Amino acid sequence: MSSRRDRHGRGMRGPLVVPREHGGVLRRPAPTRTEFFAEAVGSALDHVAQTCPAALDGVVVGIEEVPEKQSFVEDRVPLASAQDGDGHRPSRVVLFRRPLELRAATPTGLVILVHRTLVEQLSALTGLPVDVIDGSDGQDGREV
Repeated sequence: MSSRRDRHGRGMRGPLVVPREHGGVLRRPAPTRTEFFAEAVGSALDHVAQTCPAALDGVVVGIEEVPEKQSFVEDRVPLASAQDGDGHRPSRVVLFRRPLELRAATPTGLVILVHRTLVEQLSALTGLPVDVIDGSDGQDGREV
């Protein structure tokens, strides 16, 4: 009988992180889906900030789990939302985590999709071409 089995719903038994064989240093646990998505958005923002910082001037980028039902167009779930700012509020780009995750087949695909979606939303918001915001260096693989 394994001591790690959760027979009666009382939680996991045993260590959560296993020490490495060499050096005895503990591994960092794998990030949750939410943490991974936040890292992907951060990576995309860093890339845009390096290639075209003007695209982020006066723009707030946020993450939500799912869009509200009112934002659906013809029963299609949006991946993101861009809203122009006014005198009291800055412009906003909101990326929707669950719809983006459902459309990506792999974690690398999710990173690429998050980057492309952010660039497209910033382009629609600022009027700058996608190639200018992205830097169009031909590399789609973004590291998290």
